[in-house]
Amino acid sequence: MELVLEYKGLSLIKKYDKYYIRFIGGQREEYPCDLAISNKEAMSVISSNEAIKNVRDEYKKKVEWTSRYFIDSFLADYMFYECNMSEKRINTNIDKLNRHVDIKFELYETLIYEKFPIAGAITVCGYTAESLKKSTYLSILGSYNFLIYILEDEKNALENLSKGLPIK
Repeated sequence: MELVLEYKGLSLIKKYDKYYIRFIGGQREEYPCDLAISNKEAMSVISSNEAIKNVRDEYKKKVEWTSRYFIDSFLADYMFYECNMSEKRINTNIDKLNRHVDIKFELYETLIYEKFPIAGAITVCGYTAESLKKSTYLSILGSYNFLIYILEDEKNALENLSKGLPIK
């Protein structure tokens, strides 16, 4: 991720060859939100920093302005650009994550802050996503999906972990 500019609490960032406005959102808890914008809009922001607020505010009329929208769009971009997933696989993964929103939100925070939680990580049968990532060849997304697997099918998940999941 490249920070292009900051202006009054809003940031223009570039990742995946796309521009985003990053801002702090949330009603109950504050967290970073990334709003994908067009290259044309990004160029207007670059030429006049003040435009960043107007561009962001225009999107309030264009998109579903909810935490779920921002989290889902962030995760979808991550899965598409970083994991090379098809839209069908992305939707399947997001549906799975929606069954366990606590795990989904921790995954989101891990990706947006680019580090696992320091304290309070979700632990399932003694495993956290970080411990799975460090001890296996699972990706970050794979580690969180494996936590869901343990929750939904503990016996088989733990058996697969002990039998044949590639261990570092």
